[in-house]
Amino acid sequence: MNASQNASDVGLLRTLVDRIDPRDPGAFNNLGVLYHTRGLHAEAVDAFLRALAIDPRMRTAARNLELAAALPGACDARRQRLDERIAQNPDDRSALRDLAQLTRLIGHTADAIRQLDALIAEDPDDADALFERGLIEQRAGDLRRAQRWFERAVNAGTLGNARLHLAEVLYQRGQNEQAMEVLDQLLAQHPEHADAHLLRGFVLGDMGHHESAIAASRRAAQLNPALEALQGDLVIEPAPGASAVETRVLSVEPDGALARYGLGLAFRQRGYFREARQEFNRAFAQGEDPRLVQHALAELDLLDGDSTSARSRYEALLSDEESARCWNEHGVALHQAGDVAAAADSYRRSLRIDPRHAIAYNNLGVALADRGDSTAAREAFTRAAELDPTLVLARLNLARWQARHRDPMAALALLRELAEFHPGEAEVWHTLGRVLVQMQRPEEARDALVKAVEVRSTHAEARYALAQVLEALGDQDGAVRETQQALTLSPVRKDARLSVGIDLQRECPDAVGPVDLLSLLGGTPLTGVELGDDAVDRLLPEQPHAVVPVPALEERVAAACTAADDFAVRTLHGEAVERYRDARTLLDQAMSTAPADSLMALWHRAALGEARSCCLLQKAAEALPLLRRVVAWMPDAPEALVLYAAALADHDGTALRDEARSALLRIMRQDLESAAMLHFAGDIALQLRDESLALGFYRRALANDPMRPTPRVAIARLLRERGDLLAARLELVAALTAVPHWREALVELARVHQDAGRHADARLVLADHLRRIPTDLDALTLLAEVLVAEGRTDDARVAVERLLRHDPDHAPALWLDGVLLTDQSRLRDAMARWTRLSQLADAEPYRSRARAALARAPLARDAEEHDIVFDLAIIPDAPSPAVRVDEPVVNVA
Repeated sequence: MNASQNASDVGLLRTLVDRIDPRDPGAFNNLGVLYHTRGLHAEAVDAFLRALAIDPRMRTAARNLELAAALPGACDARRQRLDERIAQNPDDRSALRDLAQLTRLIGHTADAIRQLDALIAEDPDDADALFERGLIEQRAGDLRRAQRWFERAVNAGTLGNARLHLAEVLYQRGQNEQAMEVLDQLLAQHPEHADAHLLRGFVLGDMGHHESAIAASRRAAQLNPALEALQGDLVIEPAPGASAVETRVLSVEPDGALARYGLGLAFRQRGYFREARQEFNRAFAQGEDPRLVQHALAELDLLDGDSTSARSRYEALLSDEESARCWNEHGVALHQAGDVAAAADSYRRSLRIDPRHAIAYNNLGVALADRGDSTAAREAFTRAAELDPTLVLARLNLARWQARHRDPMAALALLRELAEFHPGEAEVWHTLGRVLVQMQRPEEARDALVKAVEVRSTHAEARYALAQVLEALGDQDGAVRETQQALTLSPVRKDARLSVGIDLQRECPDAVGPVDLLSLLGGTPLTGVELGDDAVDRLLPEQPHAVVPVPALEERVAAACTAADDFAVRTLHGEAVERYRDARTLLDQAMSTAPADSLMALWHRAALGEARSCCLLQKAAEALPLLRRVVAWMPDAPEALVLYAAALADHDGTALRDEARSALLRIMRQDLESAAMLHFAGDIALQLRDESLALGFYRRALANDPMRPTPRVAIARLLRERGDLLAARLELVAALTAVPHWREALVELARVHQDAGRHADARLVLADHLRRIPTDLDALTLLAEVLVAEGRTDDARVAVERLLRHDPDHAPALWLDGVLLTDQSRLRDAMARWTRLSQLADAEPYRSRARAALARAPLARDAEEHDIVFDLAIIPDAPSPAVRVDEPVVNVA
């Protein structure tokens, strides 16, 4: 084709824009493909974006957009325009939203999530950003999270699209009644919404109302006849046998959305795994998003126990793009196959990507327990439960761990709490019953196991356990009945063991059961298999083999210390303590017979490492006996003295605290050059309430490393508490010169300005910091206090409401909310805030302020009838503000 002919075709294509139905997404998609074949990639991207603006669920256009946007220069002009808008006005939320949407649509999901999270952190009620986050999770197949984002978008007041997608997610999750309720609300506002009528037909059909379903589908077709016609949506794809650089051709995809994949999700949500696998395979064959489909198939492989297939699928996915979820599930596949060490490595890789991935911490705990690292396993379970208090699996595993390690009372307390908050979890009642059996409390065990069977009648293990308890109580008929029922459900009884988990179990809680693992406890064979010595001799005849040399003691200890150092660097200090302790045990045994200087050096390394990790675990007092031995052998070692002082300072006794101060003075007399160690010594002195000694350590740390900002902030904090605000401000300015925008220095500088009565300066510092980190609640709290002190009550109200959106029980926010309400003469509301605050734990000093305010207002509940006026006391070192934030005094008129 010559140049003139090509130019003529391009001109013809551009004239088609005015003739396209502006409501037809398929037409814009097809126009984009035609643009693409003529090399007009930027125009193609614009056309695909137009199609998706009309129908965000049109996966054909989305896939075409990803392919077109990957070409050089395709999105440069659009992104440049957005970047220019943002450069002119960094607070242009419309431009920021458009950039995040474009980033999502061209397939850069991680960048889009980061941009949207920043928008939501600044304004938790940004409906458009919430809707975009829901679209990301829906496309990734995480329907539970998608539902949560869409619900937030609907509550924030977004348009009908969020309701439609929310109803679609509810339908895919099997919650038909809730989907119908959302659709009815949407149609009440938009009675001619064709897609809503179409989805309503699917929901009604699934509920068995076939006549109503047909009527709804007909109504959808009347409103939009294109829904009833076969859509010839064009897609971009390489010709068969062509290379990636050759010209792309056109083909027609009869099913323009992820229809097969979505149907597979709906089947999976209801527990129809065989049908779900069939639909996912069809989706893959029809060219629907391969990454989504392969991940869904890999999850089904895990549920089916096909670890080999699951592992190959996850390795293919991870070679394309790493994610915490895929690494965790890759570890589960290895765990299923019995490769526990490799599974633990995969769990750790998941945690390196997402340190707050609670399920990966739980699974790591199971792997560590399987390998015999009991203390590290308990630490992993505890951390998983702390990261996600709703993760029942982690708390169950922690309770099982406690029961195994002869602490049934702790397990019982944890299980009773779980049963109270999660009465519908059969496994909680089952584990509770087993623990009560272990404690020889058969009547209570029977009640717990009966509850487990009531919650899930197909729980074979609970029926087996109940049969044993009934037999012990003399109910032979009941024992026989339960045993027969259990044998019908499962002819083989499994050993109780710790459980791993995957995200799918939380997304489909009613359909997905536990993920089965090989039984590896204590190195025993699979349950139900017993091999005698003769059988073993026949199956595994002894073969001559080379003698494997045993490593020398020094090599084993050095390897254990190196492994412990590696765990400590990754902040897994519980595992580090175990390995340091193992190394020290080996050395104690060897040194009792043949002490040597080389062994003594290794012992010092292991002992100091163990003590250091204990201090970082906030368990310094436990290391005190060990540190006494270290200091007796190494009386002048600086690190030993610092750790020794930390262990002594952890005790309340006066004598031990005097001994800690004496150890710090010995360090002060040494020519120590480590700024980090000197700073740590200053923190210990501060714990001992010796501010002068702490200041000396901080200044020595600063002298050894003048560019280190942390000592300057610590010095400034001490100077501020002494009232030397000018010197404190100079230290903080120097710290910010070395490290601009450092959070600790900025917040401390704002406190210095606040104490000096320079509220405008404090406000400017905090506002600039919060533009960069909008989720810093401490800075936001301080800003609210400054605004109240300035008398800017409207601005303070905005800050307080943002704090309460992040944390409804935020103590300073509740106090300030009451102060602001009092200023508005809304005394009943203020009393309600302070009553709630007075009942919170760990809320000092605000809880005491609230209780004092309530005590001084005994007639506050009748404030409207009795003319009660609140005058808020002035903070002693601050000028008189319009509204004060300290304890109120009640004057009764």
